[in-house]
Amino acid sequence: MYRDEEKFKEIAKERIEILFELVRRCSDEELARNYVKLAKRISEFCNVRLKDKKALFCKKCFTFFNSKNSKVRLNPKKKRVEILCLNCGYKRFYGYVKEVKLKRKNKNNC
Repeated sequence: MYRDEEKFKEIAKERIEILFELVRRCSDEELARNYVKLAKRISEFCNVRLKDKKALFCKKCFTFFNSKNSKVRLNPKKKRVEILCLNCGYKRFYGYVKEVKLKRKNKNNC
């Protein structure tokens, strides 16, 4: 039973990767949105985390972010990245505290 579940999750991860590759190459925005929805649905159904791919699309309208449909800002006071979706106006935030700590640690060691 456990091995079947492992294989199931591996297949799901592969398919999610394939879908995100298709989204990157796709020029049609509606088709890209459908690919993102499908990848999200697969991840929910198979209980697979999207991890760093979450920052690539809007949580509300599933638009894949690029330079035309989003604005990216760094907020140094709150140590986070702010992404504004220009299609629906949703703001997405994620922190970069780990990167700052790692940079300080590497600077002190050198």
